[in-house]
Amino acid sequence: MALTLLSVVLLALTGIMWEMGRHNRLAALVGARGAALASAASLAEAARWDSIPALVGCSADTSAQIVYTRCFELTTPMTGLRQVRVIVTPSDVSLKPETLLVNRTRPRSRSPFYAP
Repeated sequence: MALTLLSVVLLALTGIMWEMGRHNRLAALVGARGAALASAASLAEAARWDSIPALVGCSADTSAQIVYTRCFELTTPMTGLRQVRVIVTPSDVSLKPETLLVNRTRPRSRSPFYAP
């Protein structure tokens, strides 16, 4: 009798543990996607003004937990401003693509403290 009761309880807990594991895996993948997006945004922010157009395009990349495609798109809405759109598309279909917009302005040609 006790063994039957134990099997029923363990069978009920199996479904709950399965769902918990699935949700934990998805949460870890979302965190990895956010880290990949932050890494790509840092790359766009650290690039020199003249080198920003060289970033445009897509490349496949791998982090510790996910395989993804990282794309950079460039628009110039006004003189002295470049907008870099960073798109991270994970290969796992359970995750949606994530997009981030990085605004870069042309650096000053001289220091404001420069006095000829």
